[in-house]
Amino acid sequence: MRVVVAEKPSVARDIARVLGCERRQDGFFEGPNAIVTYAIGHLVNLPMPETLNPAWAGAWTAQKLPMIPGQWHYVVNPKTADQFAVVKRLLNARDTTEVVNAADAGREGEAIFRRIYAMAGCRKPVMRFWASSLTEEAIREAFERLRPAADYDSLADSAQTRAEIDWLWGMNYTRAYTITNGVLCTVGRVQTPTLALIVAREAQITGFVKSFFYQLHAQMPGFVAKALKFLDGGKTTFDFEEKFEVEEIQRAIPADTEALIESVKLSTQRRSPPQLYNLGALQKDANKRYGYTAARTLEIAQSLYENYKVLTYPRTSSRHIGTDMVAGLAGTLKAISFQADAKVVAAAIKRAENGPPLSDNYVDDAKLSDHHAILPTRASAARLSSEERNVYNLVTTRFLGIFLPDKITEMTRVGVDIAGQKFQANGSRVTDPGWAVLMGGKTGDVERGEDGEPLGTLPPLKVGERYPVDSHELKTKERKPPPRYNDATLIAAMETAGKSIEDDELRAIMKGKGLGTEATRSAIIGRLEQSEYIGRDGKFFFPTAKGTSLIAQVSERISSPSLTAAMEEKLMGIEQGEYNSAELREEIEGYLREDIPEVLAAPAIRPPAAAGEPGSADFKLPEGAILCPKCKAGEVRRIGDQAFYGCSAFRQGCRFQVWVEVAKKTLTEAQVKALCGKKGRTPLIKGFVSKAGKKFDAFLVLDAEFKAKFEFEK
Repeated sequence: MRVVVAEKPSVARDIARVLGCERRQDGFFEGPNAIVTYAIGHLVNLPMPETLNPAWAGAWTAQKLPMIPGQWHYVVNPKTADQFAVVKRLLNARDTTEVVNAADAGREGEAIFRRIYAMAGCRKPVMRFWASSLTEEAIREAFERLRPAADYDSLADSAQTRAEIDWLWGMNYTRAYTITNGVLCTVGRVQTPTLALIVAREAQITGFVKSFFYQLHAQMPGFVAKALKFLDGGKTTFDFEEKFEVEEIQRAIPADTEALIESVKLSTQRRSPPQLYNLGALQKDANKRYGYTAARTLEIAQSLYENYKVLTYPRTSSRHIGTDMVAGLAGTLKAISFQADAKVVAAAIKRAENGPPLSDNYVDDAKLSDHHAILPTRASAARLSSEERNVYNLVTTRFLGIFLPDKITEMTRVGVDIAGQKFQANGSRVTDPGWAVLMGGKTGDVERGEDGEPLGTLPPLKVGERYPVDSHELKTKERKPPPRYNDATLIAAMETAGKSIEDDELRAIMKGKGLGTEATRSAIIGRLEQSEYIGRDGKFFFPTAKGTSLIAQVSERISSPSLTAAMEEKLMGIEQGEYNSAELREEIEGYLREDIPEVLAAPAIRPPAAAGEPGSADFKLPEGAILCPKCKAGEVRRIGDQAFYGCSAFRQGCRFQVWVEVAKKTLTEAQVKALCGKKGRTPLIKGFVSKAGKKFDAFLVLDAEFKAKFEFEK
């Protein structure tokens, strides 16, 4: 008898239907030749420390740290112990001759089954069921090509190693920092660096120094040109740091002057259709387009996969498909009802059937992970809710797009001379919309110039032509602080461990070096919300006082994304059979043995609550300390090597901050003290450097919102 173990009851039901297991029993489905049973999530887990070692029970003390188990073992989840007993009995039954691991096809699913199998003490041979879709056809095909479980040993090793180092990291650092600081500090290997990204972004926003830049726009009949500022290395910009520079150009332009067209340069820009979706890309687009959270998008995609069978496996990191799948794509295109013009769909089907072949931007066996990119199946999508329909349409539209031509845009750059001053006009004209017809005119596909402004179509201009200058206007533009993270931008930051990378190829290089995985990132964000370390203001995340406090209390090594990203890369290496799991465990254990005593020996970053909080009756500002000008209760201080001075009353909600470095000038403590004093103003500070590289002198003053801004000598 073959026993099949699925990860969820719903998947077990689908498999049972295909295998003819029609008799529903308590915890399994029975048929003439097979039994299909199931887990309910994690039936077996890593235990709490006291279960691994009784000496670790009781109060948290420094003497018990670091906790490094000599032998790892697992425990049955008491909430689902009855179902574990069912699975164990079936696995070890006398007539069971073969076991099939049909848990979700990924690292987590592999871990769930392997723990159950080991805890049950089973020794029966195991085959692996691996499917990217749960349609009846896909299930049958997967059973026809079962593979030995040993083929997935590296995946299982990676899953077990990840769980154990996460346990080591979280249990030890949470207890060490809690003991040191006298207040609960919940630390996670991935969770804490993710929180640090949000805290750092909030610090950038609250410490942002308001500043302006200037542009000069000249209006001619039918087009606008902007004055050019020449930089080192032959580069140019439309942005002037100093207002007087623009005013000088304005004064040099006489009334009733003409603009001379000096050069007209045309170039062609080709943009290929966007790559197919992996989970992260789908979550980002669903957030941008519909405002769905990362967790909600995953929930919808999982339902479209498990319940409706209209999408393939969603928790994939790949954006490619394999060469063996290409032959069936035309049939999938024909089976789907697209929200697109029938002629566009027909053209896509024709290309799928007759070529030209898809490029390696979409088809590449070498770039496949456990699964291919998210694709639509041929199953009917007639019964979807509006939210489900939205996510489904994102996937089908992206799939349709890869069979359409490139978008071709003619870019125009015009050099203009006005009274000896150099100006430039930029324009764009779409000559073939290609795949972009699917965008429906959405702003995300608008071409933009060097300054980020949308480009319009220029009239036909020729070298030597002259046009009257109707007007010229000095434009004052304010620099904006970076926005708070939303689900889309936080997922993107986690993918690259906080590094800003826009190019898809560079993102691919960073793959495996980020925070978390496609399957875990939304859960990490969710845990930060549940722990009240972060909150939401509409679509945007902000750190709570509790979250800001935690980052202030842990070392930069723990909160830095780089260390965790390096671990993720090694875990990926274990999964691919290129790195030894024992080496990574030894590395982490050695790190803990060295670092935990240092954490325990370090002074508390903030006194425990019993010593008094800012604003409380027993709180006294230390002599010579800087009183916070905003809340009038906390102390403004720099913690360690943080990049800013902050108020000690952040727990009470005060977010006053001053950057240590402003315009490439490091502030002294005396200057910060003057800024926070009664006058809210520093003495004249010399040696600030603008973004254009020009030095300038200015005062720093606090505005009505207690943010530092420049004030210049009159």
